[in-house]
Amino acid sequence: MVHLKDVKNQLPNEIKALFSELKVTQFLKQAHISKQKGYSVAVLFTFLFSLVFKGKTLNQVLSGREGDQYMKKDIVYRWMNDPHNNWRLFLLRFSASVIEKLHALTDTKTHLRTLILDDSTFYRNRSQEVPGLARLWDHALKQGYKGYRMLTLGFSDGYSFIPIDFGLLSGQKKVNQAITEKDQRTVGAKRFKESSQKMPEVALEMVQRALDQGIYATHVLMDKWFTSPKMMDQLHEMGIHTIGMVKNGKTQYLFHQRLYKLEELYAKSTKEYTQEAIISSIVVKPSSGKNPVKIVFVKNHNKKSAWLAIMTDDLDLSSQEIVKTYSVRWDIETFFKASKSLLNLTKETQTRHYQALICHTTIVFTRYILLSWQQRCANDERTLGGLFYELGDQIKELDWSAALIELVHIIQVVSEESGKQLQDFITSQLQHWVDTLPHYIKAYLPNLVCET
Repeated sequence: MVHLKDVKNQLPNEIKALFSELKVTQFLKQAHISKQKGYSVAVLFTFLFSLVFKGKTLNQVLSGREGDQYMKKDIVYRWMNDPHNNWRLFLLRFSASVIEKLHALTDTKTHLRTLILDDSTFYRNRSQEVPGLARLWDHALKQGYKGYRMLTLGFSDGYSFIPIDFGLLSGQKKVNQAITEKDQRTVGAKRFKESSQKMPEVALEMVQRALDQGIYATHVLMDKWFTSPKMMDQLHEMGIHTIGMVKNGKTQYLFHQRLYKLEELYAKSTKEYTQEAIISSIVVKPSSGKNPVKIVFVKNHNKKSAWLAIMTDDLDLSSQEIVKTYSVRWDIETFFKASKSLLNLTKETQTRHYQALICHTTIVFTRYILLSWQQRCANDERTLGGLFYELGDQIKELDWSAALIELVHIIQVVSEESGKQLQDFITSQLQHWVDTLPHYIKAYLPNLVCET
């Protein structure tokens, strides 16, 4: 196993180059993420970042038989638990810089610029002592679980998805009522307070932070859980339009001086004869809203006799443009899937500290951003999953090559501390061994050269 001082050399070559190109360590400094002594922030961040490519959890690495080659477990968790580290500021600034680079790769007049808002499950079923842990309901699996709701805001231009911000939100049925930090002035304590806020409130704050950071987007895409006239009005006041699936509920809409429910509007809507999934559309004003909206009714592929409704306050868009733009919302679903199945979002650490979960989740999001950028900038035909597995294979090759270099360095140190006669003997034997190595090993070890 390679010593910790070579941990940066254990990154895949493509990722190591991206760390420098995207200036990851500089954004860590800008976010005031620091460490007083010992291992640097760059080393700790790179070490945690590279775990997923090794196929090991944090506990497996630090508690395994090679654990003595790395830093102690307490050093890692003390840094992850530090409430003064502003992980939200790091992710915001880092994602904003990557999004700005994406803008240069696309035509701003013809390509989409959207923010996507959605939540997903964050399982902690084996935990008991994590502050804010709650019993929640998984609507996809139709079962309860212990954990958080991970509210996420991301950016998509129709090609690449970049996560911008997130919150680990609790629920009413809390398992643990403990407070994370005694000092309520720290960013960690303030972020924990956010876990008890209502989801729409947190969502609006996320969008405002993204816009304040200079992230340019024309629409916010949401599912029916978030879409409401009130939410759309609040986003409209921020200067951004909304496109969202709407519930067939009790909300009423004003049309020709009369109030109708959504299912009644379906009969009043104007039919659109196209070959696409669009059925009809109508422009109305919500009874509880300030701005008029356009509702597009589309076919429900899961049930032919039913329909779905997409609502927007951007009346300049055609029905086809509304449906096309809303389809980009699927990008966040693929992000959730990749983060959990490939990047070990909920499995890599068993920490009992809320701030450490924030740190870990930020690192997972950073992994996804780098993979997404790598795929995009090279116009890569590989899927994100295929790219991930190839990078993992590079890690396995780097492990033995870096270990071989470390072994040679040890022999050289021993040689330098020996007498002149023994030193000449060791040097000649080592040089002879290097000369006889197969060419494919020399190709992996271009720096493995001994001077006589």
